[in-house]
Amino acid sequence: MKTDTREAAKHSAPDLGQTARPGFVLLFSTPLLPGVRLPRQAFAALPEPAATRLAQWREAAQTHVLGAPFLQTQRLQRAGLGRMTLSPADPLAPDHADVALLAHVAAVAVWEVWLPAPSQPFDAQRWIGWLDPDVADTPAAQIWQQLAVLNQAISGRAGYSAYLPLSVIRLPDTLLDGWLAAHAEQAVALLWRDRLGRALKPEVVEGELARDSCARVGGITLIGRRSALDLHDRRDDSAAEAAALQLPPRSALPFLVTLELLAIERAVLQRLYDRLTHAGPRTIDDLLALKKEVIDGLEEYYGSTLASTRFNDVVAEQGENLLGIVDLFDAVTDRLDMVSFTLTTAYQQRMTALQFWLTVVFGATEIGFIAASIATWYYRSGLGTVLAWTIGAAGVSGAVLVALLRRRLRD
Repeated sequence: MKTDTREAAKHSAPDLGQTARPGFVLLFSTPLLPGVRLPRQAFAALPEPAATRLAQWREAAQTHVLGAPFLQTQRLQRAGLGRMTLSPADPLAPDHADVALLAHVAAVAVWEVWLPAPSQPFDAQRWIGWLDPDVADTPAAQIWQQLAVLNQAISGRAGYSAYLPLSVIRLPDTLLDGWLAAHAEQAVALLWRDRLGRALKPEVVEGELARDSCARVGGITLIGRRSALDLHDRRDDSAAEAAALQLPPRSALPFLVTLELLAIERAVLQRLYDRLTHAGPRTIDDLLALKKEVIDGLEEYYGSTLASTRFNDVVAEQGENLLGIVDLFDAVTDRLDMVSFTLTTAYQQRMTALQFWLTVVFGATEIGFIAASIATWYYRSGLGTVLAWTIGAAGVSGAVLVALLRRRLRD
């Protein structure tokens, strides 16, 4: 019965010129426990030939974006966990999701979830609702409900660190120029995941679309603070095969790989910031160990960054700024400097106190020895008297030195 309803909804679009073929990639980032074993097959296996084609397309996209030398370092591992079944209340919503886990050697990971939906009229508000993981029974919420147990096993926590959805929209029956004149505001609302439904100012819409980084005719590639958008018209020759196999279009994979690396960058820096904030060192040895850990982590951050491998500087630079990666990097370095300064100051204070008491001890002892020499000259047979002179002289001189040195320290 549900299948019949879904099939009826597929063909109920009133205007084929506005028909869209939507799909969504949900990226959930999370830290990893030390030495954790990553899950493998957790859901039903992807059918053939879809599994083989996806592997081929992803390998080509990763080589194009990241380069073979980067891939040979094996900093990243991707494990396909299979196809998850969903129970959508909306007949046009996705009924399954393909799940993969992208793990980085810096002890962070990103869940990648692909959600294909049937052809339907372009409806930004409907799709924005699907992408909300905090509303019960939405596709995003159902997905995380099933992933939470796996996430608990690999990270020690049931929640994710950050969430970034990518809307992959294909327009199989129209050209972008004419379509955009009527739907530009909806496209921006989808990018913002704007639930208010109020009209946006034309200059705001134009400003967002001006950040388009797609080099292809008939395409739009945008990244925002809360989501990303990849939209192409009927000139995308990879869309038909992808739709038949229920896979992400081959044309969207380079952008997806870039977003995954941006999510890894942010997750690495967030882990380092949390380490500096919640597990601060208490001794100089702890500080040295923490510094080494942070420096090693920053090296892995540079290993994950797109600075030397990016295929599109505009996308990467926009993403690093919009997703707060630049600010987070500055926060990590500032926090490390602050921790270093605090502990270095404490160490200097302890060294000053040690020098203070060593000066008092050695000064008083030396004066005591002088007093003992003088007392021995006058009281050759009075051992008790000599000892009293020695201790008395040392005590008085120590008290005088403490008073003088403390006054100098206050000044």
